[in-house]
Amino acid sequence: MKKLIKSQTLYKTLFGGEYRKLHLFLIAVLSITLTGIQILQDSKWVAPLEADSYVNPHIGNQKAVEKGRKLYMKLCWTCHGKSGKGDGPAAATLKVTPSDYTEDLVQTQSDGALYWKITHGRGEMVSYKSLLSEDQRWTLVNYIREFNKSASSE
Repeated sequence: MKKLIKSQTLYKTLFGGEYRKLHLFLIAVLSITLTGIQILQDSKWVAPLEADSYVNPHIGNQKAVEKGRKLYMKLCWTCHGKSGKGDGPAAATLKVTPSDYTEDLVQTQSDGALYWKITHGRGEMVSYKSLLSEDQRWTLVNYIREFNKSASSE
């Protein structure tokens, strides 16, 4: 019985009176934060403007494209699909649909913007900054550009 009275007293102290306002405020902040996170994940993913100034050191290099293809087939295809359409076997389990690399939305972005996104990641898309070298990330950009060529030939 004493435990119950202590529990009720603690509850009234924490959630009644002057603490009630704090409790409601904290609930409101948590709700807004969780809503904001969902909105960010659902919103268009835009790299910062400075990413557009990054220079691709492998532009036009077919060896870099081939290296990028090998990396893509090891790391990316399970979400983005073998044909780059965002339809890999793991895509259905994700909250946010992976990008379709054949679409203009991706292909009109600068190489630097794609490089930045690979480097930093977002949500379920992991950051490859510490997993891949700068060179490897650029080769992925070059391979992603190949999906534009295959989409236009269909």
